[in-house]
Amino acid sequence: MDSPPNDLDAQALGRAAPAKGLAREAYPYAEGTQARTLWLAGYDAALADGAEPVTGGIAQHPVQHPDDGAQ
Repeated sequence: MDSPPNDLDAQALGRAAPAKGLAREAYPYAEGTQARTLWLAGYDAALADGAEPVTGGIAQHPVQHPDDGAQ
């Protein structure tokens, strides 16, 4: 295999997306792909676990977490 599959860690990336300021509709994968399905499942799981939803694509000021070292 010359390159990794497109769906590599797509669910984990989707789960992290709300905290990074990405709205559900800003998914980075093409319609009808397994990667898109996994990303959306990860995003929905993050919301179910209490993450704050983002609306309008990409937030102008992504959420900062106390453990990420940002001040």
